[in-house]
Amino acid sequence: MDCSRVIPKVENSIAKVIAFDPEVKKSVGTGTGFVFSDPSILVTCDHVVKNPKYLYFLKFPDSEGFVTTKVLLRDEEHDLTLLGIQDSKRIPLSYYRGEAKKGLEVMFSGYPLDLAELTTHQGIISSVSKDETGITTYLIDGTVNKGNSGCPLMSKDGEVIGVVNAQIRERRDILDKVERMYSGFISIQSVDLVDIYKALMSNLQLGIGYAIPASYIPSHKNISVDSPNADNTPVDNLSNKGGEKKK
Repeated sequence: MDCSRVIPKVENSIAKVIAFDPEVKKSVGTGTGFVFSDPSILVTCDHVVKNPKYLYFLKFPDSEGFVTTKVLLRDEEHDLTLLGIQDSKRIPLSYYRGEAKKGLEVMFSGYPLDLAELTTHQGIISSVSKDETGITTYLIDGTVNKGNSGCPLMSKDGEVIGVVNAQIRERRDILDKVERMYSGFISIQSVDLVDIYKALMSNLQLGIGYAIPASYIPSHKNISVDSPNADNTPVDNLSNKGGEKKK
């Protein structure tokens, strides 16, 4: 599938989402989000912006600086969140009206592995399944990595089929506990096991991924980005490591 004609049309509507810890003054995690349905609304996965102690910033491919954002609406059941933005030039991605069936060619653009540049992968929907609670998920035959969470799963025409989720995986209950651990708990020959795990997960490419159907994206009709919960302040630079300006 040739994605070259579609990427220029959608890339400036897809942002890198950066979690910033004000206590340690550095970024502590990244994900992806995309403008959908309305220029003032950005969709991402809830786990990307889960920690209320963090500040969250957006960086679009065509923007020089970073923009702060706040959560407008959470849907924890489907791991989806709406963020507020104030940027009238952003073009919302459109909804895919066809059938998301097995074998459908798809593409997804995001910021895996904390990469600065938007990265696009392609594949097919391998299966459409439901979990024990009845929630539908799409299994993707395509490489999904940490940081892809919240990026749009799109048709060959750039229409949104679903929201990619890099945290849907086997034994997530155990892995989530490890990811919340800090370094220094246990080590072997002076090498911290938590650091080893996080390094392995950051570089692990399984060749498969998951996505939540776009039909689960919550409605934004009753939300105003002008509310006190939607602070959208331009930022010139973002510290990545204690006092260092992120370039």
